[in-house]
Amino acid sequence: MILFLIGLTFAEATRAMTAVQIPVFLREIGASVSQVGLFFTLTLIVPLALGIFGGWLSDSIGRLRAILFGSLVGILGYLPFAFAHRWEVALIGPLILAVATSLIQPSFRAYIADTCPAETRGRVFGLSKSFIAAAWILTPPLGGFLAMNFGSRTMFLAAVFLYGIAAVIFIFLLQSEKIKTSAPSKKPNLKSLRGSFAQIFPIVFAGGLLTWIMISDGIRVFATNLSFNLLPVYLSDIGLIDKQGIGMLEGLHGIAWFIAAPIGGWLSDKSSERNGFMLGAAVFLSSFLVFILAGGFGAFALSWVIMGIGAAFLDPAYNALIARGAPAHLRGVAYALVPALIGLVALPAPWIGGQIWEATSPKIPFLATFLLGSLVLIPAWFKLRVPTDDGIAPAEPAQ
Repeated sequence: MILFLIGLTFAEATRAMTAVQIPVFLREIGASVSQVGLFFTLTLIVPLALGIFGGWLSDSIGRLRAILFGSLVGILGYLPFAFAHRWEVALIGPLILAVATSLIQPSFRAYIADTCPAETRGRVFGLSKSFIAAAWILTPPLGGFLAMNFGSRTMFLAAVFLYGIAAVIFIFLLQSEKIKTSAPSKKPNLKSLRGSFAQIFPIVFAGGLLTWIMISDGIRVFATNLSFNLLPVYLSDIGLIDKQGIGMLEGLHGIAWFIAAPIGGWLSDKSSERNGFMLGAAVFLSSFLVFILAGGFGAFALSWVIMGIGAAFLDPAYNALIARGAPAHLRGVAYALVPALIGLVALPAPWIGGQIWEATSPKIPFLATFLLGSLVLIPAWFKLRVPTDDGIAPAEPAQ
């Protein structure tokens, strides 16, 4: 399990190192603020289509094998960034990375859900996320250092190298006789695909736990996507923070997540998944209010620390709720379908946020995120009730 988490950490490190630098890189190669918003809107489309298939493959061929395939694809994902001179060309990178993400993300979560009992699942999700969050401590400053001193293209090539290390680790694990995947390994076919879809869609739309997870987190994700990808642009253009400073902020975010994730997992198990979700969402959204009031590096750093704490509280509860609401043999596709449907609703949000920025003022998209996102607390309080029987999603939420 330790080696498994180390492999995931290297895979996550590629995203941690580059995510906050990509909007700045797009500006460097000629993209306007609205085009940056359009870029991230377009990059959401392919994951929506591929995510469900990635979850189904995880259920079919096994969690670890799906993660390995995702890592091998991820090696290629950052090459288009390294050689792009127009933002339109850079779009190829997220298309490739979407394949990797669609395989790795649902498989990782389903693996933990399959191997941990319900009463400790939140803590394991939190501890695992804390382990992986180490990537967000070390690699964002590294990405900022490389981008500032050697150019953004060198940073993207370093991400290719890190994904290669992750792939080597998963190859080793797959060959080890001691590693047993929790999902059966079988040859995927159209019949099993149709069967998975026929089972999971009624559960998601039955009005039970998965339905209300989708509604609640859908509100939060739409609101967040209005401004999240504009954070680095604001820091660079308005806050006058250089690339290395932006990387340091992301590193502080990772430290906060690393420390708070076990606490969030404990809260999810000892209080309830609903309480963990609500507290995490409230703390996470409050960071955007702090951000727009910030006037210097210290205040910006505070907002990113608060954001990390909120995400650390939110993530274990969110993942534990999905595990509660989905049957074990459909967890892979459930961990893919619910975020995909949420992403479909949130698809135009980055573009809308860019338009709001240019039509009003740079602070308004972040204020809209805080105000709109706060509405998530209403359905979360009334509807995110956990079913008594683990792995069964009731037609109506249990009271």
